[in-house]
Amino acid sequence: MNDPTHIQDSNGIQTQPDEKDLEALSVVAEIMRAGAFELAPEIRSIDGSYLVIDLVGDDAGRIFGANGRMLDAMQYLVNLVVSHQIGPGVRILLDADGYRARRAAQLEQIALKYAALVKERQEECEFDPLPPHERRSIHQLFADDPDVMSYSEGAGPDRKVILAPRNSQA
Repeated sequence: MNDPTHIQDSNGIQTQPDEKDLEALSVVAEIMRAGAFELAPEIRSIDGSYLVIDLVGDDAGRIFGANGRMLDAMQYLVNLVVSHQIGPGVRILLDADGYRARRAAQLEQIALKYAALVKERQEECEFDPLPPHERRSIHQLFADDPDVMSYSEGAGPDRKVILAPRNSQA
């Protein structure tokens, strides 16, 4: 297993986690032990305001790798506990068994298909509700697109991304 405190930031620069990051890692480890999961949290990176933590171990693929709902639910719980115990400023993004990378690729494929429809029909296209980090990735994908823009609509767990022709809104 890798050193769970040796991380790279999103620019590839080696860095050490701060005190709050280490506290958050400890909280995640406590939650894994309390749930009797055969998982160890390891800090992968810092991505913007997120501390990205991999859950590594025998239970990673079995419990979290196939379906993101369990991983998202655990992430929500972890963030509530971390916020309560440590305070604001640390936001956790959990990954297990490479799920987030597979999901990101899947979302990008869907978004590109929707964008083609938006360009062809000059009509908006709506995603199903998505968690914040997935909405953000779609917004980043279309930030510089000359033909398609994205925006979010709705509240809480019902918040979704809408793709629209860029020229239709001034």
